[in-house]
Amino acid sequence: MLLSGAKLRRKILFRKAKLAEEAKRYDHVLRFMKEILETTNPDTDLSPKERCLLGAAFKNFVIHPRNSLSLATVSTGSWLKSFKRSLAVSYLDTSRTEISSACAEIVQLIDRRLLPSAISKESKVYYLTLKGEFSWYLAEVKGAFGKEDAVVANSAYADAWKMAIDLDLMNPHRLALEFSLAEHLFEYLKSPRDALEAVERALDVPAFSAPDTRPVVSLLTFEGGLQFTVNLLTFGQKLRSMINE
Repeated sequence: MLLSGAKLRRKILFRKAKLAEEAKRYDHVLRFMKEILETTNPDTDLSPKERCLLGAAFKNFVIHPRNSLSLATVSTGSWLKSFKRSLAVSYLDTSRTEISSACAEIVQLIDRRLLPSAISKESKVYYLTLKGEFSWYLAEVKGAFGKEDAVVANSAYADAWKMAIDLDLMNPHRLALEFSLAEHLFEYLKSPRDALEAVERALDVPAFSAPDTRPVVSLLTFEGGLQFTVNLLTFGQKLRSMINE
């Protein structure tokens, strides 16, 4: 079966993005995925595979600068009390600006292109979860100036949950939302107990054992759900250990 020019170009760009992901060049992944968005009808949603690849690229693109900022903050802690203070402040500000710019661009892309074209509940939950996550990254890096971003994050998570509650209990998008929310409660709001409550809600045994008329749509979905379940269990153990110390 021959593909149209537009479909063939989209397929080629996706394969390039996959190759870039394997090479861990997440900036290239984002470039190719943005090309897909720019060259397709603005009312067209991404496929599940495209959606997941874009989300993974978003996270990996930002996670390294966030980790680097954390390490640099610790490393330059003593500098703030010496003649090297201006160097430390300048470098940390540069890192924060880089992270802030990347997160703002991602949230803008979600608001302007991804959410408006989202058709399924899964798509909407996925994009709202990403919006919540990158909004609290923004709030975190802005410090006292990030209150509005924190409100946006809370609103995005709330909107995502309203739709996720209708998804299968093992749906990876629902579990990913719970995991992201738990991380938000723990890392940004510094509330391990609330984070543990979110984890336990996601892993509620009676709910899992109750009859559920919403079938798992595919083996891939089920396997994705299992992976997030493992992640939630591991995170829950970490939180319990911290609380009981």
